[in-house]
Amino acid sequence: MAKPEPEPMLDIARGDAALSRHLKNSLTLLRDKVPDPEFRALVDDILTGRRSLRDTFTSPAFARALDPLVDQAVQHYRGMSEEEREELARTGEQQFEQLRQDETKRATARRRRDADEDDEDFSDRNWLR
Repeated sequence: MAKPEPEPMLDIARGDAALSRHLKNSLTLLRDKVPDPEFRALVDDILTGRRSLRDTFTSPAFARALDPLVDQAVQHYRGMSEEEREELARTGEQQFEQLRQDETKRATARRRRDADEDDEDFSDRNWLR
């Protein structure tokens, strides 16, 4: 049985599976919110590993889609109190910690599954015949 292909990791994550997962989740959310078909196609290419986020981040489609959203986020952040900003930072750290734990569990399950697939079951064979 062929092993499933591993999920592509985003280039800018530099091997950090949790960061890659977070970026993919964010890109998926953005793709679903932005009606621009060129942006959606670009994000799909990034998520499937056909294109690099680093190479597409400066594309006009990214700028068209993200610039207004970034402006909104900056305005929202500026309007937050210091306590709200600290809470936002704590929430982000907790989410990253959860992602790291989830990625560790996934990696452990993958290693176990791979090890199980590599082991042939000889329990029903009679070696004395």
